[in-house]
Amino acid sequence: MIKIIKWFSGLFLFVASVYIYTTQPSAVSHNSIISAAKHYEARIIRDDFGVPHIYGAYDKDVAYGLAYAHATDDFSTLQDILLAVRGNLSAKNGMEATVTDYLVQWMGIWQQVNERYAEDIPLKTREVVEAYAAGINSYAIEHPDEVDPWLLPVRGEDVVAGFVFKTPLFYGFDKSLAALADGKLGKGLDLQSSVQISNELQAQLGSQGIAINRSRNTDESVRLLVNSHQPLTGPVAWYEARLKSNEGLDIVGGTFPGSPFILNGSGPALGWSATVNKPDLVDIYQLTINPDDNNQYLMDGKWHDFRQMDASIRVKIAGPLYWTAHEPIYHSAHGPVMKFDHGSYAIRWAGMDEVRQTSFFHKINRAQNIAEFKDALAMNAMPSINYIYADHEDNIAHFYNAMMPNRDTNPAINWQSLIEGDNSALIWNSYVAADKLPRTVNPSSGAVFNANNTPYVSTDGEGAPKQEDFPHWMGVEKQMTNRAYQISQLLIDSSDITAEKLHEIKMDLSYNTQSAPIIALKKFLAEGLSSEMKAIERYKIAFDYLKEWDLGTDKDSRHAALGVMTLTPIINRQMFKSEQQTFAESFKFAVDSLHQYYGGINIPWGDINRLERGDKSWPMSGGPDILRAVYGWPLSETGKLINKAGDSYIQFAEWKSDGGFVVSSINTYGSAMTRPNSIHYSDQSPLFASGKERVVEMDIDELLKIAISDVTVGSLGKE
Repeated sequence: MIKIIKWFSGLFLFVASVYIYTTQPSAVSHNSIISAAKHYEARIIRDDFGVPHIYGAYDKDVAYGLAYAHATDDFSTLQDILLAVRGNLSAKNGMEATVTDYLVQWMGIWQQVNERYAEDIPLKTREVVEAYAAGINSYAIEHPDEVDPWLLPVRGEDVVAGFVFKTPLFYGFDKSLAALADGKLGKGLDLQSSVQISNELQAQLGSQGIAINRSRNTDESVRLLVNSHQPLTGPVAWYEARLKSNEGLDIVGGTFPGSPFILNGSGPALGWSATVNKPDLVDIYQLTINPDDNNQYLMDGKWHDFRQMDASIRVKIAGPLYWTAHEPIYHSAHGPVMKFDHGSYAIRWAGMDEVRQTSFFHKINRAQNIAEFKDALAMNAMPSINYIYADHEDNIAHFYNAMMPNRDTNPAINWQSLIEGDNSALIWNSYVAADKLPRTVNPSSGAVFNANNTPYVSTDGEGAPKQEDFPHWMGVEKQMTNRAYQISQLLIDSSDITAEKLHEIKMDLSYNTQSAPIIALKKFLAEGLSSEMKAIERYKIAFDYLKEWDLGTDKDSRHAALGVMTLTPIINRQMFKSEQQTFAESFKFAVDSLHQYYGGINIPWGDINRLERGDKSWPMSGGPDILRAVYGWPLSETGKLINKAGDSYIQFAEWKSDGGFVVSSINTYGSAMTRPNSIHYSDQSPLFASGKERVVEMDIDELLKIAISDVTVGSLGKE
């Protein structure tokens, strides 16, 4: 027996009994996987950029084909996600993944899925997730060299568990735990997540969506911008696909590894863009522990025993050698418990009792009108996320979606702080109805938008919800991002939103003078440099040079490098609660870095701001919290800002007055996400870097004219 005591990224103190063993998982019968594949048949047509267009008789056939296509392009990420949601990633990645494996068990993911899979998820959706699992299994047995011994067989329950595990992370659940463990007892602190699914950047850095109805343009088209900002690689990087079944499914857009559904996109009937929102969806209860028995907590004047479970984690040492680590998990009436030197706390969060996320996405993928979309929202099954909606019937909307806890409305209770754990009346057990949350539907202005800003500013005219109509305890955001200020201003300045104008708005490169970082910058420039910095010539010259910056971020600008590099730490503090840095410190770092790497400050922004893929590199316009969003901080070893997140999958959808539907899109790299030998590893990058899109061919006959492949997978009806 070995004792391990390790502090994992400030999240858990992991103390485990460990046993070394060499057992491998049981072999999986390939015959059973081959037999399962006979229930499906999907046609995968890849267009000239290798994007899969998947056709099938039934939704389940399409899901099978999507899984097979996605595995062909990015099997390694799919595999890591599946191992992570099982709490089994440590068996592949070793000690660095134990936090994730413990968290999966601590959250009770599998207890919920095992108990409620058949009961809560409709048969049609179960058929889809099981078909998706079968598609991954089929690819895996055909490519055994890529498969981890702990993966097979993948089941429908694995797909459902992936949604249950990941959706709370989008509103910052894991960061709240990190803040708690770190002794920062406020909630919603955007600290770097220590939950690992892959080694790639995982922070969600922002998003935006804009919907325009027919009244707002002379050609009477309904328009939608789909523009979610994500890491460019890893478990929440966008993968584009078109899905079409004879059952009515017809949609194109972005999805994540492990999802049988489009998460962000459009079809001939309707479309939506998803943006991250972060209301108060986590409650932390401070428990009073019995001084004579640390396995008891006080509630309603009585001592109660913790319910105790065992987390069993298999950890890879090397080759066939594994450890089995055991760590207790405690539960109070409030939820699972964390014990630290600074106290014991029970956690309750939105979605902790929910497994129907896949059913929600199946519904909105199949929705044909706004009523059906609202019906999906009314399920109250998706813990968070804004939806900017548009359809061919000329409806537009911004839905502020969240599983908002039905809390005690006593104003004396501060739900944004620690909650007393001694009173059972403060344990909520239901959620606010979806239609009682902020939403903007068909405003008179003819436009709605969101850029991770308050829902109380959702249009450039009348019709947005009023802040006073929603209680403080909901924790609805009140902030405005630079992107939100800029969208609002550009919409106000433009009465006719043509396709060209919407594209121009999306690709805007300027900071807005109303945004907090620019207000702070102007104050810094007005106050002037300290006497110490004035005494150094290069700072004095750079300060005067910064005053000339027009707040633009075009790749050819010779002022943007100094301006953006000075602003970025301030923006990071505002957006991500990163380490505090003064303007003087940020300015000094920018000047010193530019001199160190480039010999001066008069450098084209595109020489520094780069998109890279393999051995290829392209200059980029844009920057952090710009509508052309680019996040590359910190500087690389060569003094470059290499684009890591932000603008990724971009789609423009248009429903014309004559009934036509037109889509154009672009992804950062290409369909072959982890296949560097494929031409589709980076074939979209030149277009992406230059701010252009490709037309998505929705007609199958026209698609076949540009197709590079046309294959059928599965073997329905074949022996």
